[in-house]
Amino acid sequence: MQGKGGTQSGPAQALEENRAAISKLARSGDARRLMELLHRDGGVEQAAQAAASGDPAALMAMMDRLMHTREGAELVDRIGAQAKRAGLE
Repeated sequence: MQGKGGTQSGPAQALEENRAAISKLARSGDARRLMELLHRDGGVEQAAQAAASGDPAALMAMMDRLMHTREGAELVDRIGAQAKRAGLE
């Protein structure tokens, strides 16, 4: 759907705005540090592949361990707040 002047409007525009906000969030220092922590313990790729195949148990266990660390919990909280401010809920 095109709005005035050939610009997108409606769901297509919202999707593009969300994509830009997610991309910016993924490049943040907090997101990079979170990925470092996940990779530190190893197995993140296998856990993500299993989750994509319908078995999220390993990924959930990894996130549970991460959330039980002070740094991990703080990172997840800050990333969540950034996402909320960007309109991603």
